[in-house]
Amino acid sequence: MHRVRGCCPAAPPCPCTVPAFFPLLLRCAGLALGLLALLGLGLPLKAAAQPAPLQGLQLQDHRGQALAAQQFTGRPVLLHFVFAGCSRVCPVQVQELKQLHAALPGPVRERVVFLSVTVDPLSDTPAALAAYAQRQDADRPGWRFVSGAPAQVHRLLDRLQVFDPRVAQPVPDDHRNAIYLYAPDGQLLQRFRGEPVDRNRLADELTRLTRTDRTAS
Repeated sequence: MHRVRGCCPAAPPCPCTVPAFFPLLLRCAGLALGLLALLGLGLPLKAAAQPAPLQGLQLQDHRGQALAAQQFTGRPVLLHFVFAGCSRVCPVQVQELKQLHAALPGPVRERVVFLSVTVDPLSDTPAALAAYAQRQDADRPGWRFVSGAPAQVHRLLDRLQVFDPRVAQPVPDDHRNAIYLYAPDGQLLQRFRGEPVDRNRLADELTRLTRTDRTAS
């Protein structure tokens, strides 16, 4: 049987019909937002209840000096994670942060604290981190390379989910390379992508925080 073209025009689609792919599109959008949150592309974290950096922990820096959360009260803190045996991402990130540190205006640099926390405390003793800081030419005022007893360091790693909790036995190379920005009052403000480092954005944020803190005081 031949079908006569044009004799039975197709009915227009109902405007209220939801396309079959729409639920899938919503799921994909949700996954994309989750991935952005995981990577930390400068997303605000004001809703997350996070303690001040190093709150309740007993740690020490590469100079062997004890660190306490109250030492950073009133100062913006930029925190990230490294380990001395890293040969790929960590050295690149440290070099980018070193450029950021050098580019900050003097009054801002004097108030900001950089914390590079090891994810391998068994190997990264204060002496090992001191040698690492020297190799990276990052042993500078206001910049602390942090280690401590494994149990203490792991509390911080768990607090910030530095390793994917779904991985049963992560190795140091598995750590996430996000950068965490803390306000002078100790509140975790934002988590930034660590590769590449958005130096201009971080410089603006640190400058704003130091200016706001001076105005408030």
